[in-house]
Amino acid sequence: MDPSRYLNHSILRSLRILEAFAEPHPSLSIPEIARRVGLHRSTVHRLVVTLESAGWLRKLPGTEKYTLGIKVFTLGRIADQGLSSCQSVRPLLEELASKTGETAILSMSDNVAAVCVDKIESSQRLKISSEIGQHFPLHAGATGFAVLLGMPEEQVREFLFRADLPSFTSKTETDPHKILERYHSLKDAGYVVSTGAVDPGVTGIAAPLFFAAENSYGSVGITMPEHRAQGEILRKAVDAVLETASAMEKKVSLAQKRGERP
Repeated sequence: MDPSRYLNHSILRSLRILEAFAEPHPSLSIPEIARRVGLHRSTVHRLVVTLESAGWLRKLPGTEKYTLGIKVFTLGRIADQGLSSCQSVRPLLEELASKTGETAILSMSDNVAAVCVDKIESSQRLKISSEIGQHFPLHAGATGFAVLLGMPEEQVREFLFRADLPSFTSKTETDPHKILERYHSLKDAGYVVSTGAVDPGVTGIAAPLFFAAENSYGSVGITMPEHRAQGEILRKAVDAVLETASAMEKKVSLAQKRGERP
């Protein structure tokens, strides 16, 4: 059965509009939204007015800009409470950021991308920042590819061969067969190091996780400027990420066995 037969495209477009506000752009006009989601302005206008009337968006007084409505924040607070694993492992994420001096990222997958659900900013003056709610591709970069490493091969194949994979830089691999080969080569190692596959000059190091309470594959890792990801610094960063992933897995698994919230 092809699930795409049952998709409501108006709803999908509306969700894409809401996701446009997930980046650090708190207010957007209809032309700006249209450029971000790749839809015609008339279509965006109709959907934005509908979302505004339902309370998901609100228009800023005296402007032509929109921002997220109170319903989004209310739902977000409920969802945040449901992501109990985030609260449980946050001290370990803070420890990873402190130990490496780099931005530490915790992600969970929505089966389309890796979504940043928590992050601790780097203490370095030159740093690579991420935003909570930011999406990372699963086939490229460390944060997303680490999610793939945690998935069973059947699920990885289903994702890779479902549709054409987007390219972000000249280093982005989009051939599903080659990506599957990389999946096999890194599976046993349990971590991935990636440089410039999503953002030029950025190196990511990440390891896979599974959050039983949320029934979600995820990852933990760090991002750093490419010039710092060299030699002993890189080796120690990999060790720190692996140690953190192991500690997080134990914490989440132990709580699950006890029947507790993590």
